[in-house]
Amino acid sequence: MSDCKAFILHLERARQRRSQAEAIAAATPMPTEILAAVDGAALSDAEVAKVYTRQLHAPRFYLGLNRAEIGAFLSHRAAWRRIVEDGLDFGLVFEDDAHIDAAAFARTCAFAKASRSQWDYALAPAMNRRPGAGQRVTLNHPSAPPLRALAQFVSNAAARRLLAVTERFDRPVDTFLQMSWVTGLELLTFTPSGVFEISESLGGSTIQHPSKSAQEKLWRELSRPIYRAQVRLYHAFAARPHP
Repeated sequence: MSDCKAFILHLERARQRRSQAEAIAAATPMPTEILAAVDGAALSDAEVAKVYTRQLHAPRFYLGLNRAEIGAFLSHRAAWRRIVEDGLDFGLVFEDDAHIDAAAFARTCAFAKASRSQWDYALAPAMNRRPGAGQRVTLNHPSAPPLRALAQFVSNAAARRLLAVTERFDRPVDTFLQMSWVTGLELLTFTPSGVFEISESLGGSTIQHPSKSAQEKLWRELSRPIYRAQVRLYHAFAARPHP
């Protein structure tokens, strides 16, 4: 297998984000490719029906997916497929609303290579503040899974596994990747990551899920904390040693 490569998912019609995708590529200390994201708005009903089914896994997800969310999931699958097809030892998958602290992220990448035998799937979660100069990177077992798959390190074996278990899916990709009891992959994190989220400064998310009514908005607000509590319980049980 060859070494590693970064893939930056970029929706081509979101032209205001192209420069940000290029900035990520410039700040990433490995070969990079800006990978055209799947445009959910262009998917046919048949293409959606082939991959999306509601309520496949427990805990049940409380919302249906819109076309943008389905396209985003398919975009991640395309990156995982490239990791396999290109014979990479591991790949790094970015969403294009990431911002990279080049020096800090270089330490993360160096640590990821040095600790490669200890992980198959690890997130570089978004940070709230810049790390100190020379701060040591660690590999962590989070007590609760992070919410965003902004930057993910994915081994070849993990990419194969993720492709196998996502031929059909029922929730957003970020939420699905929290489900180690379904993926069979231990979800680890590299911290400090050197990665920040800047979606608001880029005009907000390209995945909009507007409320259709006040009733739907209330349902969403009530359901979200219940669902997250269920995920934490499932995560804790999956992480617990079993005889």
